Amino acid sequence: MDIIENLVLGGLSAIGFSLITNAPRRAARIIGITGALSWTVFYILKNYSHMNILIANYIGAVIISALAYFFARRYRLPENIIVIPCLVNLVPGGNAYRTILYMVQNNYSGSINQGLQTFLIASFLAIGLFTTPYVAATIKRLKMLKRTGRKL
Repeated sequence: MDIIENLVLGGLSAIGFSLITNAPRRAARIIGITGALSWTVFYILKNYSHMNILIANYIGAVIISALAYFFARRYRLPENIIVIPCLVNLVPGGNAYRTILYMVQNNYSGSINQGLQTFLIASFLAIGLFTTPYVAATIKRLKMLKRTGRKL
């Protein structure tokens, strides 16, 4: 039941943020599916598989990127319309808040620790978002080279 709850809430939060960013209404279903799947996979990996939060965020970002790549071409939408609302679920806002909180409380070692973790999570999200387009472009280039008969 916990997984179904996270699936629904992940989709609804992505759709809600898409309303704030004025995404087209025809993209709401796509954004909901992408947000729900990415958040649920992240949640399962983090809480049930006890995977490192960095790797769980990376895999969640790769799912967002892959689904956005697919849906953007299928429904002729810009990828950013799908990616941005779905990525909000994975952004480390709580960690950023704790970084500043510890700094205000003069707990500098805690602030540095939280700040580093926030930076790493954001970095893994960025790397995950760029993985799918890079792999897709590489595959496309290899197919083109194979078709033309040229070698790398």
